[in-house]
Amino acid sequence: MTFTWKTPPWQRNEDSTHMAVLVADAGDGQISFNTQSVRGDDATEGLADLLMGPGGAEGAAVLLPGLLAVVVRRGIDVMWMAQPPIQVSPAGDGGLNIAVAGAEEGEVTAFSVEEAKALLDRIKAEYEAGQ
Repeated sequence: MTFTWKTPPWQRNEDSTHMAVLVADAGDGQISFNTQSVRGDDATEGLADLLMGPGGAEGAAVLLPGLLAVVVRRGIDVMWMAQPPIQVSPAGDGGLNIAVAGAEEGEVTAFSVEEAKALLDRIKAEYEAGQ
């Protein structure tokens, strides 16, 4: 599988363009958020930067205990990073409903843990094969 980027986001020397929020189960019904700025042209590239960049420890981010989802938002907003306006509730099918207050269409993308792991597997297959 090949990716459309010329330079992987985690290898770029550019300013961050997105914010990534790790949404995790903190126990006792509590949800924790860990935010980080990431690079990329879109949400998928931002997730790739999170996974492979310094903060993702080459994929360790998706192995965090209790990780529920990763939410990627276009743009950098310090207030949003300090307190992401994300609401998480259980869905009837065993999944999660993730709502982001004030988000405009296309501004925020939520990735399930399975989607993040699948992207990590694709990246590793593409980029570790040549090493």
